[in-house]
Amino acid sequence: MSQSLQVSAYDALASVNVGPRGHSLLPGGFGKTMLAVGPWSPTAVRGEGWRIWDDTGRELVDLNATFTSNVHGNAHPVIVAAVTRAAANGMAFGLPNAYEIEHARRLVQRIASLDQVRFANSGTEALQLAVRLARARTGRSRVIVINGSYHGWGDSLLPTMGAKAERGIPAGTLAETEVVAFNDVAALRDTVSENPKQFAAILLDLLPNRIGMVPPSDAFLEEAMKLSRQHGIALVVDEVISFRLGYGGLTTARKVDADLVCLGKMIGGGLPIGALVGKPDWMAGLNPMHADVLEHGGTFSANPLSMAAGMATLDLLDEAALTHIGDLGQRFRDRLVEPLGRHGWAPRGQGSLCRLFPAFARDNAEILALQKRLWWALYERGVLVAKHGVCAISTVMDTDVIDRTADLIADAVEQLA
Repeated sequence: MSQSLQVSAYDALASVNVGPRGHSLLPGGFGKTMLAVGPWSPTAVRGEGWRIWDDTGRELVDLNATFTSNVHGNAHPVIVAAVTRAAANGMAFGLPNAYEIEHARRLVQRIASLDQVRFANSGTEALQLAVRLARARTGRSRVIVINGSYHGWGDSLLPTMGAKAERGIPAGTLAETEVVAFNDVAALRDTVSENPKQFAAILLDLLPNRIGMVPPSDAFLEEAMKLSRQHGIALVVDEVISFRLGYGGLTTARKVDADLVCLGKMIGGGLPIGALVGKPDWMAGLNPMHADVLEHGGTFSANPLSMAAGMATLDLLDEAALTHIGDLGQRFRDRLVEPLGRHGWAPRGQGSLCRLFPAFARDNAEILALQKRLWWALYERGVLVAKHGVCAISTVMDTDVIDRTADLIADAVEQLA
């Protein structure tokens, strides 16, 4: 962090983050762990298109995109208008609303193999619901997750993130989660075959971020599908991040025969949302007309504002828009391959997503430390990415923005080296 930013940090801590009895108002000064880039972080005050401005007046190219959610940039006028219209008629109700039906219709049109939707407030909630639904239907308790995948902060799915993430989770809960090595077909087969009647679900991420946005192999996906069919195990696909990569997400693009698909982020147009999309035989457990229905609530699940924003976002994200951001993403990575490669970094990913990854790092701790240093180097150059190096292209960007930003990233990596 530069000296000027350090001074700003101390000033901010002294004047903003302290409560009436001298304690930090937020634990450590942050409202969520993923925002902790140091002892202090700048504060966003406004966003428009591909730009945001912080509380110091600094203008930034927004490649964070609210952790990939804002696929159409900040304050897109069509989305703002949709939310404004919905809000004028009421923020939320104790009755179903028509927006929920229309949003669900858009999702099942995009994922043609699935027919029913249940909304939640986040991708984490959708994944927790998927696991509980699978357990209820199968009468089994254990789930399989792939090492290095991140499926939100629910207890059942955090063990892939190592010992630090396991703190606070009971040993009995940890014992119900089996972690299988990424892309290890034999390990997946052996794990299931040893006792297939204990597993309720296999969870897959089709572009796992935490291991550097490397897609699983066709052979691994084929084995997961075969095992799930043979043994009545729910195949659950996490597309919270990757759904922006195709009209029907990667589930459709890679022809994955999923039972349940979990969505979030982008489908809410910048507002809180989660969705579980599934086959009717699996989703039947959520039918309130059935005597053995699962209890599922959420006061603000499927609220009109998130539904309206999400519908507008999906309508804007047609095939032409997907081609546009996919081409920009490829241009972005191509422009970075050589300058980053000289210093052992790699621009991994596909479509409109990229992760700036230090391929030479020896362990996860070193990866995180390097990416935090890169975060600050980029921030000082007017570029905002996620602290783990993820960049997300939005439809309001063009080749000029992409080229200028790629050059700034190359310069930052050169400095770090």
